[in-house]
Amino acid sequence: MKCILPVSVICLGLICSSGAEEPAPAEVKPAPETFFFLGDSITKAGGYVRAIQSELVKQNPTNPPQIHNFGHMSETVSGLSEAYHPGRRPCVLNWVDAVFAEKPNWVIVCYGINDGIYHPFSAERFAAYQAGIETLIKKADAVGARLIILTPPPFASAGPPFPPDTDAKTQETLLAKANAEADAEAQADPKKFGYRSAYPYYDRVLARYCEWLLTLDGKSGVSVVDIRTPMLTRIKETHNGDPIHPNGRGHAIMAETFLKEWPAIQAKSKAP
Repeated sequence: MKCILPVSVICLGLICSSGAEEPAPAEVKPAPETFFFLGDSITKAGGYVRAIQSELVKQNPTNPPQIHNFGHMSETVSGLSEAYHPGRRPCVLNWVDAVFAEKPNWVIVCYGINDGIYHPFSAERFAAYQAGIETLIKKADAVGARLIILTPPPFASAGPPFPPDTDAKTQETLLAKANAEADAEAQADPKKFGYRSAYPYYDRVLARYCEWLLTLDGKSGVSVVDIRTPMLTRIKETHNGDPIHPNGRGHAIMAETFLKEWPAIQAKSKAP
């Protein structure tokens, strides 16, 4: 005698059999993290950017980050320009909104070497630099990007040495006098100082900019990486004849310093 199964049982068997043969859904990869680098000709040269990219790809080979270098020759964040510069220096604030509209995960900026326009220190020029950096911080925060600020590299010329055995306080007095005299010269002759004829103690100007940048670390989600100090300790290695642009070793030290800080920056970004 034949056993005839109900149609409902047959259909259930077909459904179960069909379900068992379906492949498991493919795992969906998260979108790769995006890193945008902004800066002047040092960033545009790309040495430190490429070194950082190489290491970040090694750390995540299955889903490597997307790295974009937006460095521009002669650029500033302050909007300032010396009198004899061939055309006014470009300012990142004039075009960066288009970049932030892409909503990158990370923005790494390195400005300052051009922002003092190779002049003696002045409160007005310093305020323009501070305002530019603060604007970048607000723009990054508005799109949810994590901002990392690299201090500018040193200007690889220390200026005339002070007399032997001059203590720190006397050095500051002498430096203030030299700065005031140079500022008066610049007022009388706007073409006195610039990238071809830098104020002899210009690196001291950058030191003040860097000191201020370091006070921003941890504020408004900002991380600041001090690349100046490790480069200063090896200044004979980091530049060739050009005091503005680091050589390959200088770029390597910039990248090494960033990567040393990177795990802590990542951890901070994931903290509740």
